[in-house]
Amino acid sequence: MHILSFTRSLVATSCLIFPFNALYAQGIGQRQDEIIVTASLDGSPTSKSVEEARAELERIPGAIGVVEDEGFADIFALSIGDTLELTPGVFADMSALRESRISIRGSGLNSSFERRGLTVLRDGVPISRAAGSTEFQEIDPLSFRYLEVFKGANGLEYGAASLGGAINVVSPTGRTARSPVTLRAEGGSFSTFRGNATVSGKNEDTDFWVGVTELTTDGFREHSDVRSLYGHANLGWQVADNIETRFYVTALTDNFELAGALQLDDALENPRAAGRPVTVGPFFPGGPVTVLDPGPVADDWDRNLDVLRFSNLIVVELGAGTDLEVGVWYSRRELDHAITRFAGIIVQGEDEVGASVRLTGEIPFLAPQSRWQVGAMYAFGSNDAEVFENISGERGLLTSRSDQDSSLLMTYAQLDLGLTDRLTLVTGGQYARATRDAEAILNTVTGRGEYDQINPRVGILYDATDEVQLFGNINRTFEPPSLTDLTAGGAFPFAPLEEQRGTVFEIGTRGQSGVFSWDIAAYRAEIENEFLDFAVPGAFGLITVTGNGDRTIHQGIEAGIDLRPARELLESRGQSLRLSAAYTFNDFRFVDDPLYGNNDLAGVPRHVLIAEARFDQIEDWYVSTTLRFIPDGPFADFANTQRAPGYETVQITAGVTIFDRFQLFGSVENLFDTVFISNLTTVADQSISNSAIFTPGQGHAFFGGLRTRF
Repeated sequence: MHILSFTRSLVATSCLIFPFNALYAQGIGQRQDEIIVTASLDGSPTSKSVEEARAELERIPGAIGVVEDEGFADIFALSIGDTLELTPGVFADMSALRESRISIRGSGLNSSFERRGLTVLRDGVPISRAAGSTEFQEIDPLSFRYLEVFKGANGLEYGAASLGGAINVVSPTGRTARSPVTLRAEGGSFSTFRGNATVSGKNEDTDFWVGVTELTTDGFREHSDVRSLYGHANLGWQVADNIETRFYVTALTDNFELAGALQLDDALENPRAAGRPVTVGPFFPGGPVTVLDPGPVADDWDRNLDVLRFSNLIVVELGAGTDLEVGVWYSRRELDHAITRFAGIIVQGEDEVGASVRLTGEIPFLAPQSRWQVGAMYAFGSNDAEVFENISGERGLLTSRSDQDSSLLMTYAQLDLGLTDRLTLVTGGQYARATRDAEAILNTVTGRGEYDQINPRVGILYDATDEVQLFGNINRTFEPPSLTDLTAGGAFPFAPLEEQRGTVFEIGTRGQSGVFSWDIAAYRAEIENEFLDFAVPGAFGLITVTGNGDRTIHQGIEAGIDLRPARELLESRGQSLRLSAAYTFNDFRFVDDPLYGNNDLAGVPRHVLIAEARFDQIEDWYVSTTLRFIPDGPFADFANTQRAPGYETVQITAGVTIFDRFQLFGSVENLFDTVFISNLTTVADQSISNSAIFTPGQGHAFFGGLRTRF
């Protein structure tokens, strides 16, 4: 290790020894009580409190997590990926501001802006599209009360059976919001400003919550500014003693410029630069140079997304421990996405409708934890997809147009059989069917895909003590290709992709003992037809296409640990010290592949460690530090000829309470101004292509703000 790198690691480690915050480690087992005691916030049938959610999640025989809003209240969390940093098994990086790539257990290793591999829901209603992809910028971190993270088939209660699992975003309501009114303003490096305001209220039968966030920033890199306005609201109504309904609306306009990717040396030497023009020649001394693509600045690469979503959830308590949940939703999504001259300007308008139903009940003749549930979900989306020439950032001729339809049907059932008061057998399964249709109108692709599979699941949950659980499970996974995978933006014929499927084995433990708490899981996923993304050279830059691998293995360890040293002594002084760590080991590889042998899969690093420490002088001030340590970066290609370098970054956060209800907070990100690669696009063999596929991470920055609640 270089001397400078060693020095930075030493300083970061030293910081962690002393009183210092940011996010609490977020495996469900890391559940030690906090010193700060607040009034209990009761949930309601359509929106459980955090305590109720934890109690439900602890009945799942697998790796899960909870992320509360207070865990990232004092950091500049731009995207959902920022909030998941300390959740073991989750790898989140950033390809553009407000655009995260989230991979759980290697899901969607390097999918495009429309991410695959995860089912994302808001209050139990899917945000993930029937077309098979998710826009993570549809979720504003300042608009949720907590997140539930279900890794793999542990999300079966929402019908999820993909490799990555499910994330359920739970909104604050008039009954669960921390205060009736909150105001927040923050700013900092790169001309950044973010303002947020929420208001909520309740009476005997109704409650409401409304939140609005505005963000503007020029970004760390050239041509990476963001202009975003986000609003979310919900209204709850207690129709009868046993019936509650809640209406939700989300409106988003998200506009951000794209800086593009660089070659590795260029990215490390000029991390703030935008992507370079694609040129050829000269082919002889003094000959002309041909500019094939002027690059992101000259052609104004950007991604502009407008979303309007309405949904409704009804919960009916039928008696005898039986509940019925019915959800419906409609969304309108409009996309204007300018990229390379080959890809052009992608313009889409999509409408989606869907409905879900879930019925749960208790099993009275077994141990008290016994229950059953059945459910189904159906969604249909229709997308008008157009592509125009990109001429210096302006729309040229219409080059292709197609009607794209998608549908997704999922049915599922599960039994929790309490064999004793401490031992539970969980068995269930899912049936999923997806269709993808593209009908050419002008110079594009036509095709149809149909995919279905039955996915069984069995698990064991053992309460060794009141504070310690052991678990294990075996399940099948299934994931159909998305429309983006099948059409490649209209650049190629409809791809003959097969569904990704596999078998997953998992064991683990969670709990607490004294000042120590933990959440640890090990898993092995044997996968067939894994979706692998390849960036291939085109006439005007790289084109990302998706293919099926043969056999691959994803296996690893997910470990979250919390330590509260000198807890009783510090509590007696009105103080708190927490040391937290989240370690993820990723072993993803081919299995006897005819081309790549047993090479590592590209896209995700093998080891990821996030460590932090936080010291609180309760109700007065706090200070914290966070270390992100990646010893070796991910391979960039499946031939394993080039990889991103490893790195360490350190963040320091502090806050102080002033004037009773006001808190001043700030953070220094990337304290040592480390140059690193935050994201890359995978290719087949980088030794041949030497492609511009690397996105530099953010350098040294400061953000600060003021928030109040009343």
